[in-house]
Amino acid sequence: MHHRIYFSVCGEGYGHSSRAMAVAGMLSDSGADVLMGGYGYVLSRLKNDFNSVEVEREFEMVGNEGAFDLKATILKSKNTALFFSRIISDEKMIIEDFNATCVVADGRNAAVICALKLGIPCVLISNQTSIEPFFRDSNFVLKLIGKPVDMTLKTLTALTENVLIPDFPAPDTVCINTLSRNRNIMKKQIFVGPVVSEKFRAQGNNVEIDMPFVLALLGGHSYRLPIFEGILKIADRFPDMKFLIFTKFKSENIPKNVILSEFAEDISAYMNAAELIVTQAGHSTAMEIMTLGKPSLLIPDKGQIEQESNAARMRELGVCETLDYDSLSPESLFEKIHILLKNGNYRERAGQYSEMAKRMNGTKRAADIILELSERVQCYDVKNDT
Repeated sequence: MHHRIYFSVCGEGYGHSSRAMAVAGMLSDSGADVLMGGYGYVLSRLKNDFNSVEVEREFEMVGNEGAFDLKATILKSKNTALFFSRIISDEKMIIEDFNATCVVADGRNAAVICALKLGIPCVLISNQTSIEPFFRDSNFVLKLIGKPVDMTLKTLTALTENVLIPDFPAPDTVCINTLSRNRNIMKKQIFVGPVVSEKFRAQGNNVEIDMPFVLALLGGHSYRLPIFEGILKIADRFPDMKFLIFTKFKSENIPKNVILSEFAEDISAYMNAAELIVTQAGHSTAMEIMTLGKPSLLIPDKGQIEQESNAARMRELGVCETLDYDSLSPESLFEKIHILLKNGNYRERAGQYSEMAKRMNGTKRAADIILELSERVQCYDVKNDT
């Protein structure tokens, strides 16, 4: 019996591809053939490790001064929706040519319909099975255009065999507030545990930094500049600590205990070695932090309701402190970092979730579920020679 698993991966952000690649790697190691479908810069990332093909973008996320704009995203994506049947047809051909035995969709809808048409098992990997939180407190117009989109998401989700939630089970679920309360969806959801690369489960990753350090992952989005400038202003107040900042921002006034870097081939090594991690609150990043058992300071991106929810939940679970851009200042950064470094309760609590993540081994569990579904349709093809 030979498994041929097709992944359809959303290209908006790194989170979808990170967990898809983790599961795909596990499947490849088990002997399965894997084909990855993606687009944009994520496609280039997929091609580094897997046989990959380009699929058409289903929607385009739109921001407003760094904040996610749901209304603009829906309106801008309506033109793509007009060509959705063509997107389905093209991806269906890819799946047929690959002779897939199971389809895995992460952040994409067309692949779900393709699998239904072809009679192939399909699973979703998702930390968000409802977009209702995005317009719950919005104006009438946004609710009016948002509810049909949410209903479409629920309908497509109901067409899959399983929805793999890459998170801890209740009451420890970080993404609980972005999951559907529809019973037809709830009964399909399986909490497999954090789905991360094996690099985040390894022990003793060494980096060439000669003293304990705080790791800040800022990238280059302009609205994160106040975090960068704030760290530069307070770094010298931590004489026994270095600050390693991965960012595209530049400055002529860099304190002696601050190291700037634009890129790392393997960020997991630095996350594993850090005393504390300062970053945004994307779900995949949150699961990586909790798998490593690191205390963190989470600063959700502006207007990202999902990130705000993730950060609030992790604060409730006792593994992090949070800041928002309205309360962000050099002094608030100093106070939060000081508390996280001095109070051992954060590290102890984070360590408990790290042990839970390792016991659950979400990546392997997700791969096992996919292989079991692939096996279901293939067992009927075995010839009976008696």
